[in-house]
Amino acid sequence: MIGSGLGGAGPCVDTHATDGSGGLYSTGNDMLRWLRHNIEDPDGTLALSHAVYRQRQAMPAALGFDEAGPMAGLGLGWVTVAAQGIMPTLVAKSGGGVGFMSYIAFAPGRKTGVFVAVNRVDFTMFHGVVGAANALIATLVTR
Repeated sequence: MIGSGLGGAGPCVDTHATDGSGGLYSTGNDMLRWLRHNIEDPDGTLALSHAVYRQRQAMPAALGFDEAGPMAGLGLGWVTVAAQGIMPTLVAKSGGGVGFMSYIAFAPGRKTGVFVAVNRVDFTMFHGVVGAANALIATLVTR
């Protein structure tokens, strides 16, 4: 759903901006359903999709991957951030488009995750949102 400004949220009717991804878009409810699917993996079948396939040190350059924290590696579009202090290992992905930014992260095996979307593009603000989302995960996971 995209906010129309005056009349509240409405259906996305113009997917031109997402042509590069096949014109796909998701609602907040879609993203929460997908997050739940990833954190409630009872038989471990998603472990391969959450695995690190490329370690950071094996990359000639790794620019633009550190918004969730220092990237340890990549796996099937996910950025993995190594555990540090009370912060558990995170699997995360940021996104965005015309007029919005989003962030999804979860702690594998800890049944804790978060999805955040904001209706503006502001990288300074977004850095704070990501930090707050990661801190929330750290406070919610069992130790």
